[in-house]
Amino acid sequence: MAKLRCEYCGRALGAGDKTCPDCGAPNPHYRPESGKPAVARRGKPKTIDELKAFCAEKGMPLERMRFFIGEDYRQPKAFGIYRDGSDYVVYKNKADGSRSIRYRGPDEAFAVSELYDKLKSEHDRRYGKKAQTRSSSSGSRGGSGVLRDLGRILLPRFMILFIILVLALTFSRVGHRKDGYYRVGEELYYRYGTSWFMDTAEDIWYQVAGFPYSEYRDYYVGKQYDDSWGYSSFTDSEIWDDIQSSDSDWDYDTDYGDWDFGDTDWDSDW
Repeated sequence: MAKLRCEYCGRALGAGDKTCPDCGAPNPHYRPESGKPAVARRGKPKTIDELKAFCAEKGMPLERMRFFIGEDYRQPKAFGIYRDGSDYVVYKNKADGSRSIRYRGPDEAFAVSELYDKLKSEHDRRYGKKAQTRSSSSGSRGGSGVLRDLGRILLPRFMILFIILVLALTFSRVGHRKDGYYRVGEELYYRYGTSWFMDTAEDIWYQVAGFPYSEYRDYYVGKQYDDSWGYSSFTDSEIWDDIQSSDSDWDYDTDYGDWDFGDTDWDSDW
């Protein structure tokens, strides 16, 4: 089995090292006493680290979106989650700077779910609002006006939507171009987008913080699973089904550049 090294400083690491003894960087191969990787993904994120990874995969500019994950942010107009001792705190800072606590308690999965659901609702409200605006605008016109403008308005819009769809599919393929299996010694990985997963001896796939080496392309073994590897197929696993289900709930190629946090109701408790 290949010896693991810190991606940042090069020091040799063991599976029991949660962080690098030299520079303190996280060890993506760290396993607690249970022998399983520290971060596991089953559909909706269950830990703060998983939520961070999910948002990074979607390309979300969290600070501009006013979502602060793992941070006790104190400025007005912000949603966030952080750990305070044995408790996890989910909060909203209102426009006047006062704070509303959505949850405080020891259940990390529940706390993460609360913030995830809020992030999802804010996403859906913004990107659903555009379609509603178009619908209400056309519905407010008389029937004769709609017919008169049909060729002038609808046809160009359909062309624009078609171009956007083609570009979205193209960029989606580019983002997943390096998807597939990677092998380091006796360990098998799978790359999906910007996320990394590893198989265990129990044939259970888990999400890990990253690949142990920056030059991951050197370890690529293909997109198709090979039975001779002695592991299970990633695309036949439960976690793969969860990923596909999770991705279908979001617009994977959403451009968050037009996110306006001023659209949020900052005066309500949540």
